[in-house]
Amino acid sequence: MSDALYENVNHSHWRKASMVLFAVLILIGIFTVRDYGLTWDEGFRFGGGDSALSYYNDLFAGKDPGVRQSSYPSFFDLPLAWAHQQFPDWGTRSQKGHIWSLCFGLLGFLSVWRLTARMGGERAGFWALLFLATLPRYYGHMFFNPKDIPLAGTYAFGVWALVALFSRLPRPQWKWVIWIGAAAGMAMSCRIAGFLILVYFGGFVGLYLLLEYLRRKRDWASLAGDLFYWAVRGLVAGLVGFAILYVFWPSLHSNPVDAASGSVEKVQNYGWDGVVLMDGHFWQATDLPFYYLPYWIIRTTPEHLLLLMLGGIVLGLSHVYVWIRRQCFPYSTIFFSGAILLFSGVFPLLYIIWKDPVLYDGMRHVIFVMPPLVAVAALTFEWCLRCCERKWSRSLGFVLQSAALLAVGLVAVDMWALHPYQYVYFNSVSGGLSGASGRDETDYWGLTHKEAGEWLNQYVEQIEPAGERTFKVHQRYSRWMLEEALDPEHFEMWKPREGADFFVSITRFNLHVSYPEGKLLHIVERQGVPLCYVYLLNPALESMGGYGE
Repeated sequence: MSDALYENVNHSHWRKASMVLFAVLILIGIFTVRDYGLTWDEGFRFGGGDSALSYYNDLFAGKDPGVRQSSYPSFFDLPLAWAHQQFPDWGTRSQKGHIWSLCFGLLGFLSVWRLTARMGGERAGFWALLFLATLPRYYGHMFFNPKDIPLAGTYAFGVWALVALFSRLPRPQWKWVIWIGAAAGMAMSCRIAGFLILVYFGGFVGLYLLLEYLRRKRDWASLAGDLFYWAVRGLVAGLVGFAILYVFWPSLHSNPVDAASGSVEKVQNYGWDGVVLMDGHFWQATDLPFYYLPYWIIRTTPEHLLLLMLGGIVLGLSHVYVWIRRQCFPYSTIFFSGAILLFSGVFPLLYIIWKDPVLYDGMRHVIFVMPPLVAVAALTFEWCLRCCERKWSRSLGFVLQSAALLAVGLVAVDMWALHPYQYVYFNSVSGGLSGASGRDETDYWGLTHKEAGEWLNQYVEQIEPAGERTFKVHQRYSRWMLEEALDPEHFEMWKPREGADFFVSITRFNLHVSYPEGKLLHIVERQGVPLCYVYLLNPALESMGGYGE
């Protein structure tokens, strides 16, 4: 029997389908994770993991570990640093990191599937899982993003925990309280924004009590007991969460208040003063237009998901309006589960737009709200299916699902064509990747350096088969992304332009046009759009032959 709040048809059939889909996603992830290269921020996060690991090594050895200052907790970084220290021969550190990142992405899949199934039945859960798996910006990031995907996965887990608890009102068991605390602790230990899970818990408990007493469902004499009941549970959830955070954030050990407040301040007022390409213009990151986030979400989310998300938000708000007007709310578990899901997807976006912090890299800072919004989309789709089946016929429901499969299939075809750069996807309304080229950021993470480096390895084997010469490769930014992909016996990274043999660059900041005198050898591209360029800077190498474009 389904544990969903709403009855669903063919429960067993849809649950099995979801299990098969989840297993397929795991297998695809395992077999394709090797295709993703080292990216921009991973080197910085390696340093954070090493710092946290060094702290605990000193602490357990009885030495003074000193004070560690970091604005980022290390739930992702510390286990990765430990695994690399213990198993140095099991691939590179970035390869281990990509597997670890994949685990967080899969946690997001699992959480969205199960929370949606709980709210709308197993059919809704299946569609939620399929929708999230074909959300290119989430899927692409989950193989390499050391910051935003860990938060997205644990945030989705936290929303699932909240839905599980509030669907068991008025007296949920202790295990659900512990579950919320654990989820909040993991989310906070990825990024401090995970604290929102505890904020939602407290806020919706307060709303629940307010509605209960205003509607006179409970006697005012029991108010003190109810407040104590929930205060104890909130305290326990908070203690569990902060205990986990304390382990993974050594900066708290010396001065917890300063570390936490400093991190929040840095997140809200991050001082990156670079430029952002959007809508054909380079904008200062400190002076972006207010519609920056809506712009990116609208252009990079598949159209069918956009329509369902918007429909779900409008439907939810209209229901609330009707309930308030009629002063007749539905059963508490139904109302609060839906309200939590909707709020967890919409509130962070509205808050960020209001606070106007420094943003860049497209929508990656708000990837964590996409899993809840995908769940909203799946529940909206389930609502449409039930309306069709109830008012007209099951055949119409079958037609709708066939149309959804077609829409998902078209996105999947694009994702296949972009592999392993799914995160540069743009929807057809925005003109696709070709329409975004030169107008918006594409490979801002530098993921294409791996493919460029592998091409260079093959190129020098052609022009120097004996392997007696070491070639110098120049870049104008973080060099570790390309360096890992190059054969160290044939290449060395070279900081100045003078003396360099090759120049490699992605299109970010238009750095690829830095040296017009260079001879173009190769372009890494997808769907006809250039993403990374390889240039020859040393004319003397032209006489050595080889091949190029």
